[in-house]
Amino acid sequence: MARIAKMIAVAGIAAGVLVSTPANATDLLGGLLGGLLGGGSNSGTTTTAPTKGTVTSVTGDQTAVRYGTATVDFNGAGTGANYTQNGFSLRGTGVLQTGNVNGTSAPLGDATQYLSVNGGKTATLLATDSTKPGFESVSLYWGSIDAFNLLSILDTAGNVIDSFSGNFVASPGSNSDLPYNDPKYNQYVTYTLNSLTGQKIGGLKFASSTDAFELDNVTFFNRAPTSVPEPATLTLFGAGIGGLVAASRRRRKKTA
Repeated sequence: MARIAKMIAVAGIAAGVLVSTPANATDLLGGLLGGLLGGGSNSGTTTTAPTKGTVTSVTGDQTAVRYGTATVDFNGAGTGANYTQNGFSLRGTGVLQTGNVNGTSAPLGDATQYLSVNGGKTATLLATDSTKPGFESVSLYWGSIDAFNLLSILDTAGNVIDSFSGNFVASPGSNSDLPYNDPKYNQYVTYTLNSLTGQKIGGLKFASSTDAFELDNVTFFNRAPTSVPEPATLTLFGAGIGGLVAASRRRRKKTA
């Protein structure tokens, strides 16, 4: 009976934290109950949340086209330790690969070359072109998002501005049972820096305590990204305008 009362009390405390800190609530609740019951898939997991910008993502968003200032898709020649593209250089111990290799999984639906950062490794992507003085926002296709993945936003000098972990984005479950091909854990993620900081984004740092951090198609924006209408949408829009013009002409004839 005393054990049941203790469980209820802990659950009440966790519920209070859930209301006050939503970014960390899932993991804190899992940690409290996991510690009480002797386990739990989120036990020991810490959520790192951004403090200087906002993160947006949509479950199942694997195919949306990003229109930005500069894109690094990792499809050029080179290795993960020495790779350059569109004025950006990749340094560190990341690996460029295709498909599922040695416990790492390609981002869902991605048949091209992507970047993988294995456990205990880091990789840094930084603008080295002087014509790229910094950006407002950055987007990437994050594959099989794990709680132990950490994405850091860098300024133009390579210093960390902000960081957030995979479980801030998708709240992954047990790492050992994580369904790597679930759309929930494969999605485009966009970070937009608060302009009031007076800083600019110059690159990204990828780190993972366990295998692995997989990503592709990093796009930098001079402003917060906006959606561009699909061709079919543009056609419908044009047809609507044409209809309005025709109707206006008919009204003028009747008036005359």
